[in-house]
Amino acid sequence: MKTYNISLITPNEIINTTIAIFYDEKLSSVKLSLSFNGEEISNQGKDYLWVDAFANLQKQLPKNVILKCCMTCRHGNMCPYGNAPGELFCTKDLVIRSKEDMCNIFDKDSDGSEMTKRTKHCTNTCDNYQPQSENYYTYNDYLYHLNLK
Repeated sequence: MKTYNISLITPNEIINTTIAIFYDEKLSSVKLSLSFNGEEISNQGKDYLWVDAFANLQKQLPKNVILKCCMTCRHGNMCPYGNAPGELFCTKDLVIRSKEDMCNIFDKDSDGSEMTKRTKHCTNTCDNYQPQSENYYTYNDYLYHLNLK
């Protein structure tokens, strides 16, 4: 288990809290747990990239409370060639319109500097945070999992 700082956007304020991540590499399962309003909220995911676990956690929060982190941000993209669990790539300075745009970033990165500069942990956040939406392409399955019934 590892704990990370994470933010929650509420109608009145941004709340900083911690999230515990229990990752079982052998089973490729993850459990997330955080405290909100004195209540422990937790769930499990099956996706080794943790996307479903974050979407399921969001579904357990009140409708007017949003997880504010790189996993839920429109700039938090996956690498088309593969990711480590909890790893995303920040593209806040670019407009990403397709998977091909993401491929181009990594194809041109001969020395790995671009990857190093853009690598973020999924719980990170910054002042450029924008929630994902259907109107903005993000190479990340968070919205897909969030919309699953």
